[in-house]
Amino acid sequence: MKLMTLYQEKFQDIQEFRDQYLAKVCNELNIRFGWCKDDAKALLVKEGITEPTTAQLKSVLDKVEE
Repeated sequence: MKLMTLYQEKFQDIQEFRDQYLAKVCNELNIRFGWCKDDAKALLVKEGITEPTTAQLKSVLDKVEE
């Protein structure tokens, strides 16, 4: 219920408020948003990488999480 008392500040960007809200929701519920490795592999295949290394997968997952 504490999450229902979050309000956007007067000059705060809506995207910034959304990110702040999601961060608080994730923290309260102890969850995180992200893609699975299969999604990352599919993204790399679109880029022409059919056999990605562990480092490439980690890089894609980090970019998605940002």
